[in-house]
Amino acid sequence: MAAGLDDIATNLQQSNQLMRQLISVISGLFPRATGTFTMAAAATKTVTDGNVTTSSYIPPPTPTNAAAATLIGSAKSLYVTTASGSFVVTTANGVAAAGTETFQYAVFNPL
Repeated sequence: MAAGLDDIATNLQQSNQLMRQLISVISGLFPRATGTFTMAAAATKTVTDGNVTTSSYIPPPTPTNAAAATLIGSAKSLYVTTASGSFVVTTANGVAAAGTETFQYAVFNPL
């Protein structure tokens, strides 16, 4: 028996509802937060974010200006260490950044 347009529309609506519920469940299981920061004119920068725990995963920050992209592509490339309530971004070679580099970051917290 062929499905009518009403049946197809109903099935699509139900699929959309189920997808929204699935996204909600996954988002609840893997809470995350995002933010921005400007690198200090130093070799380290502490970024305070109440969503950060010692078990948080923070991927390498994403550059949002040319100065930041140049920093990431150099020997000064950044790495991240976490603490409770903050994380520290450090240049790989210990040399100070210019202080004009801007970045986006994401915080992922496992269960």
